[in-house]
Amino acid sequence: MDMKIPEWMVVKEEIMAGYRWRNIFAVLWENKFRVHPKYWLRLAYVFALSLVTIPWRIVQRFKVRKIKKTVTVDKSPLFVIGNYRTGTTYLQTILSKDKTKGYVSNLIGYAFSMFLGMPKLSRKIIDASLPETRPMDNVIMGADEPTEDEYCLGTFSKYGYYHGFVFPRNFQKVYAKYHSFEGLPKDAEKWKKQYIELLQILTHVHSGKILFLKNPELAFRIKFILEMFPDAKFIFTYRNPYTLYASNIHYYRKVVPIYALQKWKDEMLVEEVIEHYKEMIAMLDEGRKLIPPENYMEIKYEDFIKDPMPHVEKIYSQFGYDGWDDAKPLFQKHVDSQKTYEVNKFDIDDDVVELVNKEWGQIVEKQGYEKLTSKKGG
Repeated sequence: MDMKIPEWMVVKEEIMAGYRWRNIFAVLWENKFRVHPKYWLRLAYVFALSLVTIPWRIVQRFKVRKIKKTVTVDKSPLFVIGNYRTGTTYLQTILSKDKTKGYVSNLIGYAFSMFLGMPKLSRKIIDASLPETRPMDNVIMGADEPTEDEYCLGTFSKYGYYHGFVFPRNFQKVYAKYHSFEGLPKDAEKWKKQYIELLQILTHVHSGKILFLKNPELAFRIKFILEMFPDAKFIFTYRNPYTLYASNIHYYRKVVPIYALQKWKDEMLVEEVIEHYKEMIAMLDEGRKLIPPENYMEIKYEDFIKDPMPHVEKIYSQFGYDGWDDAKPLFQKHVDSQKTYEVNKFDIDDDVVELVNKEWGQIVEKQGYEKLTSKKGG
């Protein structure tokens, strides 16, 4: 009989294991080294893997110095900025089939600080570390499957959002302030500098191809993105807020236990899900005013998963991207391969209805969804 390994003993999926040595200490320092003894084994794995891979990082550091001097990002990227659990991964996976465009793979995302130093060994580590499917939705994972560039940023910067998954007690106390950098102009400038470095490396890896990137956190930072790339394109995906809330809670409850280095209360996750989306929509409303209409698109999740191809074609048409005719069969092949995939289903009980109505009621109405009424509330 197979015995399920306790979550606290799962160490190989800890994202901090891919961090730069200095950033590991920076993040620990910011969290006052409050690591629960339950997770010391996980932290030991972080230090062990980071120590072993120091030579790779040194080699990469020399390569990056040259890249920063010689590579420019002269093609404005496309940014998919929908909230977590709104179909961004599905969209990004389809777009990644166009090999004339660049994207962030799991190899790059999770091994960003070392993958250029030892590409083959980095791939082996990532292949050994990644589960076959994602814990929250059974989407296939692999070294070449796409992921968010926010993972890259977290390996060398204190501004990475996923630090909050490692230290969930500080989601709101520490990491929420980095969403929009409100009142933190110096931090905003540091982030911009780091983000340009990230895109320089990605541009080098993809031989100057235009980058199609996915990062929900950039919905908070449209102003800064436009300062760097005035012609940047944006796609915001959205989903029925009742289902979105349930799916996000499921996501956080699945992912935090395999990333965390400290204990937490479930209410902390609920608070982060609620506050994160409220602030995101507020910042999106502000940032959208700065984007030329032709450079912005919204995609409704429920329409997209039913028939993705018209939406993808519109992306190429509206934003003027070439390669549609050649990439279309590749897009269609992937879409066809997903026809048997079963999307998670969630029961929307009265407690969820009341909470969403209280916290996201205006968002429900703004996005054109029917506002539900709980049986308890009449």
